[in-house]
Amino acid sequence: MPRHVRKPRPATSEHKALVRKLAEELKSPRDIGQPIILEDSTPKPRSTRVHVIWDCWEDVPAESRPAFIEKAYEAAFGRGYREQITLALGLTVPEAASMGLLPFQVIPARRRGEAPSDEEYDKAMLEAGASTLADTKRPQLRFATEEDAQAAYEHLEEALPGSKWIITQEVSAVME
Repeated sequence: MPRHVRKPRPATSEHKALVRKLAEELKSPRDIGQPIILEDSTPKPRSTRVHVIWDCWEDVPAESRPAFIEKAYEAAFGRGYREQITLALGLTVPEAASMGLLPFQVIPARRRGEAPSDEEYDKAMLEAGASTLADTKRPQLRFATEEDAQAAYEHLEEALPGSKWIITQEVSAVME
């Protein structure tokens, strides 16, 4: 079997800006929007697995994303915290959804011809962090937890008066 060793490519100024933005988000996370950061920690040995779900990764090679995440964690919390990271994955929303990491979704429950318009729904979803990578005409607003989906639901109802929303959950079947 062939062996392919992929090495991270040198960071560009755009990539350095992503690291800065991610470090800022780690220090002061917002209630909704991207990036979505999932951390799984274990006390013994102290280790953390990190998934950073962010459509900004689209143009960043997959093999470079872990190093950028680690640099952002070091900038935000110091070298000691960075050294606890045993796995760092950077994924776009569609990539994470296909892996089952974002099973919850908030979708419009609109009726044709009623206000607000389709464009207003789309705008509200995009402002709340929806992804258009999978389909540029249909934003997807996905979440890792039901609580996050509920918070977005409440935000959208307030941000777009008269709108109606539904929270859905994808459930994958286990094959035996």
